[in-house]
Parts: sequence; C-alpha cells; structure tokens
Amino acid sequence: MSEKKDIGVKVFEWWQKNLAPRTQSASRDAEESGKSETEKMPGQTAARTLSAKLRRGGFPDLLFEPEVHHLVRTLNVREHELKRFCRLVEILGSVRTNSHSTLAERLRGADKEPLLSPLRFKQLMTAEDEELAALLRRAVQMAEYRCNVAALARDVMFWNDRTKTRWCLDYFGAANSGDKTE
Repeated sequence: MSEKKDIGVKVFEWWQKNLAPRTQSASRDAEESGKSETEKMPGQTAARTLSAKLRRGGFPDLLFEPEVHHLVRTLNVREHELKRFCRLVEILGSVRTNSHSTLAERLRGADKEPLLSPLRFKQLMTAEDEELAALLRRAVQMAEYRCNVAALARDVMFWNDRTKTRWCLDYFGAANSGDKTE
C-alpha cells in the first residue's frame, strides 16, 4: 500500500467524488435551473446508491463495486489488506460530511457531556476486526455523520497502539491541553 500520509488524501478525494454528492441539496439546485431533481443531480442518486451498498455490504461483497475497485487500485491495496480495507469502505459509507475534527474529537463533544460515554469509548479502543468496524460506524452516527475523512482512513487502515493512543488523547482533550503549557 502507498505511504500512510498519502492514503488519507487519496481516500478523501475518492469519498468526495463518490459519496459526498449524496448530501447536496437537489431540490434547491433543481428549482434554480428549472429541471427535475433526477435531471439535475444524477451524481447524488449514484452516491446515495453506493453509500447504501457500502453500509450494507461486507467482505468480499464490497469488492464487486467498480468504485471500490478504483480505490483498491489507487491505494495499491494488497490481498492481505483487503478485509481491513473493506471495513474502512463500510465506515465511509456512513460519513456524510467532512470535518476538520477527528472522529475522536467529535465524540468528545463540545459540551460537558461526551457524545460517546467513556465506557463505550474504552470498548471501541479495545475492539478488533468486525466489532471495531461496527463500533466505528455507530460512532460516526453519534458524531452526526461528520468527521475528518482523511484522518479516519489513515486510522482505520493503520489501526494500532499508536493510533489508539492518539484517539485517547483526542477524546479526552489531552492533546490540546499540552499545547498551552510552556
């Protein structure tokens, strides 16, 4: 697979092209042009269809989608990485809006109450494989379907102790508090 830093950018570009159009306002744009929604936004329909297939699919079913094949080639995913890659694509099917905040930062919440309880966050951090993918999809939902797509892609493809540590720091706000002390 290509370099870790490049993966996030490439996945974000793929997500932006193939999945982001589903959230565009079809009715507003159609009204302005005088066209029906299907005439104005064929990409929106395709993005919604692909998103539904990704959310419902799994390994190896997701590999039947041409858009997924394109991403496999773009990232140069090796055979032993395909299951993890399919988990990533499943999760991306749930993300509707890109954000500057990572998923862990979003789960921390802006208020005093986190969007995801510390106990559930611990469960997420100790999960592996299929359970991890299911918990991440649920976390995306709890974060209002919004997170940093590039960061999520890098994290899922390289899920390890270092990634988990960074998520903990982001979730508990420790990463930001260290910047203020000198």
